[in-house]
Amino acid sequence: MFRLLTNLADRRAWIVVVLAVMFAGFAGYYGGPVAGLLTDDSSNFEDPASESVAAEKTLARAADANPGADIVALIEVGRDVTSAAGQEKVSDVAGAIGDDPGVAQVLTYRETGDEAWISDDGDATYVVASFDPDADGDAAAKRLQKKFAGDGDVTLGGEALVGPQVGEIVGEDLARAEMLAFPILFVLLLWVFRGFVAALLPLIIGGLAVVGTFVGLRVVATEVTPLSVYALNLVTGLGLGLAIDYSLFIVSRYREEIARTGPGREAMYRTLSTAGRTVLFSSLTVAAALAALLVFPLRFLYSMGVGGMIVSLVAAFAALVVLPAILSLLGERVNALSFGRWRRAADEEARSV
Repeated sequence: MFRLLTNLADRRAWIVVVLAVMFAGFAGYYGGPVAGLLTDDSSNFEDPASESVAAEKTLARAADANPGADIVALIEVGRDVTSAAGQEKVSDVAGAIGDDPGVAQVLTYRETGDEAWISDDGDATYVVASFDPDADGDAAAKRLQKKFAGDGDVTLGGEALVGPQVGEIVGEDLARAEMLAFPILFVLLLWVFRGFVAALLPLIIGGLAVVGTFVGLRVVATEVTPLSVYALNLVTGLGLGLAIDYSLFIVSRYREEIARTGPGREAMYRTLSTAGRTVLFSSLTVAAALAALLVFPLRFLYSMGVGGMIVSLVAAFAALVVLPAILSLLGERVNALSFGRWRRAADEEARSV
């Protein structure tokens, strides 16, 4: 196997690198929007076979409406909500929500008779709406958001809106985390490798592993089974960690080999048959360990298992196939863009191993 990988890196290096660049572009385009395609509602934390879920389904069938509060509209009228003007505003909001084809039930303080639905100062109240169990909740929520977008007296919330907002926040936080992580990691890798080119390679493999996993998650989520948006947090952290770790093994070992005998096929084979073997078994171990999460019925744990398995295998593939091809093309230039003092220290360290 490692002889085959060596042949691929030695004889088809340019093809591998070009295909990797093309795949990275495709992965960014196809896998980039994956956060919006993953589930982000409370069902991620529920056991489909539990008694509570069965009770919710029974209530939904009996009432022809979801038992929860899908939409909560806070109405701040600036005057007593029980006054004629206040009641008119509440009726208008409740009627506008009830007119949506996805809404099955609308409740206000008048139906419940509960004064807790009115604020202490009497100037605000809220309307609760439940969707039809068979309706497209996301589409209904978007229609209601658009309907009340220009009404400053009404603020919409509820489970149907919180879920998509969580997905957006997760996506924004991941992008922010990557923007912060990459410069910090580059500085650390620069200190470890004492060369700009060598320090960039693990980051390239890490980025490729993450976007490659996004493609896998999108395929699974759209073609096989729904996945939780919370899997993205695991994928980003674990993907960068594993890919950089695997790249450290490969790059460090290759630099040691070329310091002894110079670049070439034999140096690459010794690198892959030692450090590459470690990477292979490590990735299989991580994937097998995370596969244990597949037995849990909770969607967010199951999704983390799927994402963890994919990212560990993609990271290993990038480190064992793409990285050796890049190293084969670079040869001794893997030590390029290094200060003289750093270069001498790196060579002495490699030769002493």
